[in-house]
Amino acid sequence: MSFYKSSIKTSLIDPASYQVNRRAEFRFGKDQVLLSNMRLANIGIVTGAAYTPNKAAGLMEVIKSITLYDGSQVLDQMLKFDMYSAFKNYNKDNSTNYNLSTWLNDSGMGYNVKSKRRGNTTGPRIQSFKNPTTTKTTEATTPKIWLDLKECLPILQSLLYVPTSVFKNLRLVVEFNDNVAANQTTTTPFLIVDEMWDSSVKNKLLTEFKGVDFVSVETDSLVIDQVFKVGDVTDKPQSITRQLKGFNNKTLNRMFVAKQPSVVVGADTIRTLGSQLHFNETDNIRINGRNLLVGNGIDTPAKSLASLTDTYGTCNSYLNYQAIPDAYNTQALLSANEADMLGLQDYRCFRVGERVLQLDYQFGRLGVFETDVATSNALANNSSTTLHFFGEVPKRLQVNEDKTYLIAYN
Repeated sequence: MSFYKSSIKTSLIDPASYQVNRRAEFRFGKDQVLLSNMRLANIGIVTGAAYTPNKAAGLMEVIKSITLYDGSQVLDQMLKFDMYSAFKNYNKDNSTNYNLSTWLNDSGMGYNVKSKRRGNTTGPRIQSFKNPTTTKTTEATTPKIWLDLKECLPILQSLLYVPTSVFKNLRLVVEFNDNVAANQTTTTPFLIVDEMWDSSVKNKLLTEFKGVDFVSVETDSLVIDQVFKVGDVTDKPQSITRQLKGFNNKTLNRMFVAKQPSVVVGADTIRTLGSQLHFNETDNIRINGRNLLVGNGIDTPAKSLASLTDTYGTCNSYLNYQAIPDAYNTQALLSANEADMLGLQDYRCFRVGERVLQLDYQFGRLGVFETDVATSNALANNSSTTLHFFGEVPKRLQVNEDKTYLIAYN
């Protein structure tokens, strides 16, 4: 059925409640049939001084989480939305970022080559096509973006429409990050919703609505201690095995790991929303008593990039190493900001594909000693690091004859 051959009404919905820098909540009416292509618009911040948004996430870094509720029942949610958005922008081809994403979310992930004849006296270099737009001091002039909610709420990818006669207290809650920039004020977002208006079509859709299978993205995390302790005087390997309990008794499909150091890196680019590459890093999963990958698992940047593309598809990457020596970069390879991003997009990706009874994560790195313990631990490669896990978990929404429903893990 083509919805747009029937009567469709597009509405702009203001928040039912809104707290600056904290949260916005949207509520829906009774007996509506809403199309699932909901869009959140006018997302941005006003700042006292110019601020450049995160290069990977763009202005999506303003959002902490998005949750779709029916009353107090969570239908679907995306926690750590800012970090997830940084990965999803990276997980696109260059053409999509270059021509579309940089404009919709104000990121800087699409690249071109700046040639010498255009003013680059050192020769052609890879550079961002468009860097994020700096924020302004007034709401009228500061940049703002919009978001297709299907990108962060997988249940909307699987549903064609959302009937409020089934979800009687449907509401959308958006939580904001309150410390993106100094003296920030979030702009007031609004929701764009298409509603089926033809009563005969509405009745037919409600009759056919039996539920859906979908794949939700759930999260877990663990913290790795800094490498060096009092008395250390030289390079030191670190190896840990920790148990994750967030995916227990669930079928886990794909999973990616973003490694967030406690030390801010890439001040003008990705900062802590990317994934830090460590020296001699190794990553592996022990699933239900056996290692998922042989040997040390993912133990080189090349394997890391290969596992990402094998598991999630194309990524917008040019290199995946710690740094390029200046003697090589002056031979026309990367522009300054792009060179600063090296080693900040090292996601470790796994395809599990089974029910989890016990999941252990194995992580190793080489700590590089510099001068003294305090100086060494102040480096991102040696600092305490939080590992953020984003795993795909199949679920089922089952609607009964009396229009009650049940959401359960498959």
